Amino acid sequence: MNQRFGALPPSPGARVVLGLALAFTVLLGGARPAHATKAEEVSLDEETPTEKPKEAKGASKSSGDAPEGSDADADSLEPKVRRVIPPYSLPWQLRPVLPISMARIDTSFAFYGVDGASIVTFVGGSYKIIKRVSVFAKVGVAEDSPPTGAGGFNFLNPVLGGALGFWPAKSLKLGVSLGLTLPVGGGGSTAEKGSQETNRAGMLARSGFDNAHFMVDYFSVLPGVDLAWVTHNFTLQGELNIGFLAKVRGLQTEKSSNTDFSTGLHAGYFFFPFLSAGVDLRYQRWLSTPSYVVRDPTGYTKDNFTIGLGPRFHVKLSDTLTFRPGLSMSFGFDNPMSGSSYKIVQLDLPLVF
Repeated sequence: MNQRFGALPPSPGARVVLGLALAFTVLLGGARPAHATKAEEVSLDEETPTEKPKEAKGASKSSGDAPEGSDADADSLEPKVRRVIPPYSLPWQLRPVLPISMARIDTSFAFYGVDGASIVTFVGGSYKIIKRVSVFAKVGVAEDSPPTGAGGFNFLNPVLGGALGFWPAKSLKLGVSLGLTLPVGGGGSTAEKGSQETNRAGMLARSGFDNAHFMVDYFSVLPGVDLAWVTHNFTLQGELNIGFLAKVRGLQTEKSSNTDFSTGLHAGYFFFPFLSAGVDLRYQRWLSTPSYVVRDPTGYTKDNFTIGLGPRFHVKLSDTLTFRPGLSMSFGFDNPMSGSSYKIVQLDLPLVF
């Protein structure tokens, strides 16, 4: 008996169990997923660069000055350490959190009511001028075939803007952006009713997250902020946007200004270096009441709450070129989308370079 602690020594069977448990714990603690290094290839951007190792005091600058067999020779033979960057999950309708060089075609196919359908396509791109700064542009078109009445086809307001990126802490990425719309789109207050309704349907097809593109009589200022936590194979990102819209054309019966608010949350996970899955939760609300909202007796067009989820693939085309196609399904949690049985398929085709 252990006289000091007053406890019996463990039996041989207990020692075996304890040994196996200890070995299993060491294996779990020491093992790391091998695919983390591979996932570096699909990262959007870098963490703050790691510092270069400092030279030893008094060390020679040239290898020729070091005596044979010295520590300098040993250091020169050591393999370079490759820094692993956690992969970033690209959201469906939220912005990329950091400045990025990318071309993108994004199409939403919305099906609603009895054989109603609308299609909205955006073509855009962004270019990273320097590490923390990028500029972007996006143009779009919308088409609607309602269950009853005339449909339409419209060009939408384009948007131009810029983005800044910051790294406030390890694994945290902060992005701010500012966009401006140009009021040149079709389907405004002087257009035919079918053309106007096409823009209303297009807003729902985009979950209310791109309303400024469809408010074609208005010049819009669109500030926004994103914060993302990116670690291992997981991404969690939040976004806040507010749109200030000022009427520059159209009928006098339309309101002279409007304010739009939207927010979203994205979560994504990499199962393999070439495959990830992501989900967006999105909420939009008019802080003011546009004329078409005032004319809605139900008041349902005041806000939208939607979810979109699906897989995304990551195809490395070259050292600097990655194709990241994705397909998602979106649904509305409340009216008007849930009442009209909205089902939205989004085909997203971004090319990161």
